Amino acid sequence: MRAIKGLLNLVLGIVTAVLGTVVGLLAAVVWILGAVLCATILLIPLGLPVIKLGSRLFGLARQLMHYP
Repeated sequence: MRAIKGLLNLVLGIVTAVLGTVVGLLAAVVWILGAVLCATILLIPLGLPVIKLGSRLFGLARQLMHYP
């Protein structure tokens, strides 16, 4: 029973690490999109919330990567 629990924890750790990596890559794309939107002066009001969303996604990715 302890071996199964250890194996389950290992698989759960790998899955959350992969999910954290995918969310981190998505956050990078969203953040770059927000930066490009902010580069055009007329779209700054749209770019700032997109950058904030990217930052939140980076936080989520960090939490997934540190999942025990």
